[in-house]
Amino acid sequence: MNSLSFQTGGRLRTSAILALAHLIIVSCTMTAPAEEVAETDWRPNILLVLTDDQGYSDVGFNGNPHVRTPVLDTFSESALVFDQFYTQPVCSPTRAALLTGQFAARSGVIDTQAGAALLPTEKVTLAEMLQSGGYATGLFGKWHLGDNAPMRPEDQGFDRVLRHDGGMIGTWYSPPGGRSYFDPILWEDGDQKSFDGYAPDIFTDAAIDFIRENDRQPFFAFLSFNTPHHPLTVSDSFAKTYRERGFSEYTSRFYGMIENIDYNFGRVLTTLKETRNLDNTLIIFLSDNGTSSLHRQDDLWEIGLRGRKTYVYENGIRVPMFIRLPQDSGIAGRTDQVAMAEDLMPTVLEAAGIESSVLFDGVSLLPLLQRQIDSLPDRPLVFQFHRGATPVHMRNIAVRTGDYKLVQPIGRGDSAFEPDLATFELYELSTDPHEKDDLSQSEPQRVATLIETYSNWADEVGEEPFVPRPIWIGSELQNPVILTRQDWWDVTMQDGQTGPYHLEVKSAGTYQLTFRWNELFNATHKVMIELGDQTFEREIHRSELEARIEAVTLQPGPLVLRAGIEIDGVAHGFRYIEIEKLSESVIP
Repeated sequence: MNSLSFQTGGRLRTSAILALAHLIIVSCTMTAPAEEVAETDWRPNILLVLTDDQGYSDVGFNGNPHVRTPVLDTFSESALVFDQFYTQPVCSPTRAALLTGQFAARSGVIDTQAGAALLPTEKVTLAEMLQSGGYATGLFGKWHLGDNAPMRPEDQGFDRVLRHDGGMIGTWYSPPGGRSYFDPILWEDGDQKSFDGYAPDIFTDAAIDFIRENDRQPFFAFLSFNTPHHPLTVSDSFAKTYRERGFSEYTSRFYGMIENIDYNFGRVLTTLKETRNLDNTLIIFLSDNGTSSLHRQDDLWEIGLRGRKTYVYENGIRVPMFIRLPQDSGIAGRTDQVAMAEDLMPTVLEAAGIESSVLFDGVSLLPLLQRQIDSLPDRPLVFQFHRGATPVHMRNIAVRTGDYKLVQPIGRGDSAFEPDLATFELYELSTDPHEKDDLSQSEPQRVATLIETYSNWADEVGEEPFVPRPIWIGSELQNPVILTRQDWWDVTMQDGQTGPYHLEVKSAGTYQLTFRWNELFNATHKVMIELGDQTFEREIHRSELEARIEAVTLQPGPLVLRAGIEIDGVAHGFRYIEIEKLSESVIP
């Protein structure tokens, strides 16, 4: 399959192994007895499965002949598969859009770091709406919208939480001793704990426990896999088949991680069946963005879409996605209707019978799923990604209306951008889904119209200036607080940076601050700390890895913290800073 097909009702051919998988799974898709559901108080359960860096072509049901996803492939035949479902080019903006029903730019979530991955508490989340409507709510896996109060998932509507730090396991902010997908250190309902096993399996175990605990009340289970995001770590039991078939080690691990997702999705379906909830549950599956741009092996199968994660071309923003309504109340097949992550919150709330006063940028997909309408309204879809906490007009953007899409690809990630560098490309996706035939020279008026559409959108969503979203210290919600480079405002997480952290002291008292590196030093290093208008100097000596301010009095209000350790003449920000409130009174 070398080209895209957008035909409602179309089916992909399945191999013998998928046919066998269908026989295995069919017992999991039987309808629960009607008498088990009270007609007077029936509300659907919600299962939302979100994967990380799994592109449009990284599933069997979208034509990939190599990766084995039999459970997803078979289940998709009872769901509506969207061939043109869009997210943002990177994960945090997509997650913000999904959980608010609004463009991520309205929340100031435009990056995965630099403080711009923090979801403001004034935004009403899907979890908060469902929670207020009587749903049990649980998040299991990746959050990446704030690791500290008041931006944690438990502060944003989730009753049960099991998550990892930041955007991935195995980077700057991963705790020492917990930097592998195996035996990770995770946060469980606000407490940091060590776990045995493989992270996606652990997250699935927790989701299964949550479903079983709430099988007599409506629940919202958000299973947010941290795979197949890098690092490509997976058990040999999932990767070895691909190695034996001659795939590169990189691709073998990548496909193995996806096969593990499929395996765990099957485990959840089995649990839903065993608790008689399978056909009482609205099930959504999607990825947060396209395949990682770090994957450059030639043996990775792709359907021909252009770009990768972080790009605003199709392969960076178009993802695998399906929805199945409960009790066979929706249509199944494939659709070429254009939908986006912002549509999911209004869809779920309408299915749950919960009204909202929020002005959504998305629309409910329920009328389409129930055949009440044949098509979704045409509306502009806007995509943008670059580093930093302040949006830059026209930098790495795309805007689509109808079948036409404008792309300005300069300025992606950390790359340079100035207005005079901007270059515009135009594609008609209905005839050119691979974005090969640039029409910008032959259709200048359409280019101008789409530029104006983007500018109007940017003006409208950017009415409020992007400001730091302070992390609370001295709060009843969380003590101590652990800061990482993920929490820096408007700077990258690399060495040579020192913050700043924007904090809000919630209560007066005496605080202790501990500044930690991730390894022991073999020489003395100077430490410089600025805490509001106070300056502290410390040293870390040989065989040490931390410095401390043992007692400092802080008053309520905003506070900016910078801290750095001098290495080879350059100040580097710490990997971890722990701030603990010791008492209400001042220590003499």
